[in-house]
Amino acid sequence: MRTLILLLCACFSISQASARVLASDGADPVEAPEEVMPSVPDAPPAAVQNPKWATPNYEAQESALGWTPDTFKPPPGLEDRVQFWKDIYTKYTSDQGVLHDSVYVHLIYEDVDFSDISSHEEWTNREKEKERRKRIKDKKKEIEARMKRLSEVKDGGESLEGEDRRYWDMFSKVDEPRKFLEAAKKGRLRFQLGQRNAFINGIYQSGRYLRQMEEIFRQQGMPLELTRLVFVESSFNLRARSRVGASGIWQFMRSAARIYMRMDNGADERNDPLRATLAAAKKLRENYQMLGKWPLAITAYNHGPSGVARLVKKEGTSDIVELVEVRHGRFGFASANFYASFLAALDVERNADKHFGILEVMPELRGAEIKIVKSQFAKDFLKWFNNDIELAQVLNPHVSPQVWKGKAPLNSRHILRVPLLQESAARGTLGD
Repeated sequence: MRTLILLLCACFSISQASARVLASDGADPVEAPEEVMPSVPDAPPAAVQNPKWATPNYEAQESALGWTPDTFKPPPGLEDRVQFWKDIYTKYTSDQGVLHDSVYVHLIYEDVDFSDISSHEEWTNREKEKERRKRIKDKKKEIEARMKRLSEVKDGGESLEGEDRRYWDMFSKVDEPRKFLEAAKKGRLRFQLGQRNAFINGIYQSGRYLRQMEEIFRQQGMPLELTRLVFVESSFNLRARSRVGASGIWQFMRSAARIYMRMDNGADERNDPLRATLAAAKKLRENYQMLGKWPLAITAYNHGPSGVARLVKKEGTSDIVELVEVRHGRFGFASANFYASFLAALDVERNADKHFGILEVMPELRGAEIKIVKSQFAKDFLKWFNNDIELAQVLNPHVSPQVWKGKAPLNSRHILRVPLLQESAARGTLGD
């Protein structure tokens, strides 16, 4: 009976179409604790038939800002970076990863597997994490020692064999002095956790919102491909929250979000996927208008448009390939790889069936958006959800736990999403 009520009230429409991922030694973003974010169920009611994933359609966008059919093809010189991230998204699970060079990211020293650690059911998560970090640390020491040995080889590598030979050949195209010693320096050797299962789950979760996100971007005159940045930022994890304070599927910082969204004790619109999508579309448009190229505008979503503009001026180029290769850290690792990881995510999602087989997505979740005209406690508006607090939370992930607990009101001018069947009646009493 409860499932039937949930189905009728939510008015799910079944869509026919459909870590921060740059995480390394420390996962970023992390999931917010319960007291920070409301509990949002990850699965639809059992009675709902999940639609199958369908290939996205990016055609007929001639009116979209800066769009051509070739706009988001990898530029020459970025192919190795893009392929690295495609492998991270498709080949390696969260029980696996790679130790690689942070400058020449496609140079992979070692694969790392944690499945034996994960299999210890008697261990706590903290104990497992401690063992993972120890394994990474030990392998880094081994690699650094090998690189230092290779720096002393004088015969052009002819005497080398096995792993020593593989490492030597791997660096054969790196044309710089002291290349092995440089690669052994602190900060050059990096671990990247796999994202395969997170990407698959992201595709599944995307079903709830992706069609509506595309509608928002189309209404804003923006390329639909940009909605796939969410795979890079959060992989559609509604509870994603970074250690530096970014929140929501678009990972807005408070400072940037204030321009576009409302945040207070009652609600944080960064955590409303559709409000945040509208804000992201506006932010990306402003980036493009300032920088003139999508590779720069997308990179600026991570690095900031002013920072990208300064680097363009300093280096005398607007070529993204040349800019990401600037040494001595004008871009941090995340910014240098942001555009490549986006292109990789775009390609992986476009070809998800080839990488992952047959996939399902969650049913589309639509509600009627109402801007409330006066402060409301949960007890006052839950009637529009048949007093089903779980349904209300699913439709309104931006509303704070304090509101659901009855300790704070949802302030006026915030938005509330109600079931479509309740829109007319709710609009008459809640807002405009």
